[in-house]
Amino acid sequence: MEEYKNSINNLAEKEKLMNMFFERLPEMLNNTSKSDVKETVTLRVFKNEYLELLKNNLSHSYYRSVKASFDHLLSYFKPQKPMSSFKQKEIEQFMGHLKVNVPKGYRIYYRNLKAAFTKAQAWEYITVNHFKNFKLPKSQELAPAFVNSIQLSAISDKIKKQAVKDITAFAFNTGMRLDEVINLKWSNIDYANRTITVGDDGFTTKGRKQRFIPMTNDVYELLAKREKSKVNELASLPIIHSINNKCEGKRDASLPLSMTNAFVFCKENGFKYSKDYVSKKFKEACRKANIDKAIHFHSLRHSFASYLVQQGVSLPTIKDLLGHTSITTTEIYSHLDVSSLQEAIKKFDVNARQIKNQPEESSAIKENEESELKIYKINSRG
Repeated sequence: MEEYKNSINNLAEKEKLMNMFFERLPEMLNNTSKSDVKETVTLRVFKNEYLELLKNNLSHSYYRSVKASFDHLLSYFKPQKPMSSFKQKEIEQFMGHLKVNVPKGYRIYYRNLKAAFTKAQAWEYITVNHFKNFKLPKSQELAPAFVNSIQLSAISDKIKKQAVKDITAFAFNTGMRLDEVINLKWSNIDYANRTITVGDDGFTTKGRKQRFIPMTNDVYELLAKREKSKVNELASLPIIHSINNKCEGKRDASLPLSMTNAFVFCKENGFKYSKDYVSKKFKEACRKANIDKAIHFHSLRHSFASYLVQQGVSLPTIKDLLGHTSITTTEIYSHLDVSSLQEAIKKFDVNARQIKNQPEESSAIKENEESELKIYKINSRG
């Protein structure tokens, strides 16, 4: 400012300078304000803002997964750490820490945090997403664990609660995700066309796309039996919202279950079961039945897909039944098509034998030719 004062010799120039200053003042204040906000946004503040965004837009299971990811991040870094202060080296050290301490979940946490920091970049809290610059080491792709019908029966025998038994059998025969099963309502059941509608106004599927699953005979009988046993019991139960599990009023007892929003698999009070409860009961039954430790509730979905592959059902059809958004996800089951592998080996075996027999055939032809030549020479001399 001293330089400007010394250079200004008359009032006109001073007035011109002041006008220019006041014209730019709003822009200067705006830029300064933005800079201050970005500088003071801490990791804790961003976590709360981001989780609030997910809470209203994505599934509860994904929300919990992301929350767990942030819990690890905040336990490693200080919650008051400015978002703009993250360095590439720090992120790499954090990922090394996760790999050692959370070997089974660190890949999921990495994906969650990379997506979160992409949003932070869009919000102008950071200029570089260091998670994007970190490359996870490739891991061995393992075949998904699944159970057969005999193992399923053994597991079911160890489950005491009938509703959990029914949920288990239903998931095995439909390939539906646990979240989809516990949110299923009688209004999603079409007995006339023997189909199940997955996804509606009250429940959004993982792929955000509604799909229809035809009923097997076992599924049809399970639902009919369950409806018959529950029709009187559910007549006076409240209508429960599928998202927040809160009461929305009383159900009209004169309406059939198929025309209501009552849950197919609900507690005695009409409320739906939690994923944690069903998963825990299923895992307990697996332990009691001495089933492989790798088996968990989602293995029922793998079992459904695996059986279809072994029966020769095409991957695109299986993709539609499972509700996968990409065929790439469904291809993890392609190795189970043993018949195709066996046909390939048969072709290889046939070709190998032909190649192996070729030298013998060539040798025999050569001997015949030599024999014919000797006979020709003898006849020529005679």
